[in-house]
Amino acid sequence: MAALGFIEILDGKGAVSERIAVEAFPLTIGRAYGNQVILSDPFVCPRHLKISQDEQGRLLASDLDSVNGTYAASSKARVAQLELHSGSQFRIGHSTLRYVSVDHPLAPTLVDGAVKTSPLTSPYAAVIAGVLLILLLCLDAYLSSVERVSFARIVGEPWLTVSMLASWAGMWALASRIIVSRFNFAQHVTIACIALLTISALGVVAEWAEFFLPRIPILWISGMFGYGLVLAGLVYGHLGAASSLRRRSRLWAAAAISLVVVGTSAISDYAARSKFSTIMEYTGVVKPIDAAWLPATSVDEFFAGAEKLKKDLDGLAQKAKSSQP
Repeated sequence: MAALGFIEILDGKGAVSERIAVEAFPLTIGRAYGNQVILSDPFVCPRHLKISQDEQGRLLASDLDSVNGTYAASSKARVAQLELHSGSQFRIGHSTLRYVSVDHPLAPTLVDGAVKTSPLTSPYAAVIAGVLLILLLCLDAYLSSVERVSFARIVGEPWLTVSMLASWAGMWALASRIIVSRFNFAQHVTIACIALLTISALGVVAEWAEFFLPRIPILWISGMFGYGLVLAGLVYGHLGAASSLRRRSRLWAAAAISLVVVGTSAISDYAARSKFSTIMEYTGVVKPIDAAWLPATSVDEFFAGAEKLKKDLDGLAQKAKSSQP
């Protein structure tokens, strides 16, 4: 027999937790096993409510002299009888129910984020982002070194960062496997690499900007707000690959985590500044040229130049003595 409609039991957020087909009227709702709709709610009577159809074809929900009464979902007033339409909600005890007809309009079908192609889901994107990050880390290690460098040292230093990034992406991939049954490891690696590249670029730009504009604390601003935005984007991207949350929920979660981290950092920074210190604080950033960009000479060339300078100075000293009376 085809269903005439459905009684939906809603949870606290309004989502459907159970759906019961209505095959005939009248029907009763309550805790007793003789009802067509049985609720496990201690605040609902054994026979709490009856839904019937009158001569005009209207659906009426009638309270059966229950202890706690029947209420419309948007009202706090107890009612003895309530007319139901498709989508009407009503409350008995601590349970919220909704009646829908078989032709009740549905929400549009959501697009599956896993099916929709995105450049971030490609393994090639992870490889490209990883190579760019490694090259950037190697370049930074080379430029920041003031000692004689070797290829092994330049290549070896970034691997600590790379291993931490792989562990971070691996934890998100494990969460993805548990929640959405897909690892999405390449996508998590791409997201983490993009975040690190953005942080590196933001730090370089902020340092040079404060070097040219020392009166403005650009480093502090970028550290608090810029890195906060990067963190929010990082969490938003990972949640998109590791959960089925809607875009708005992911935005709220990412914003909340970023605000907590930025707020904690701001409080810690303020507490540290309020302490007495004998160390002078500078309002600007010194940006010397990286040692690797400076023209360098070998040790032999340096001593040869020093020997030549010594001979020139000795010659000038002898001339000065000979010219004296």
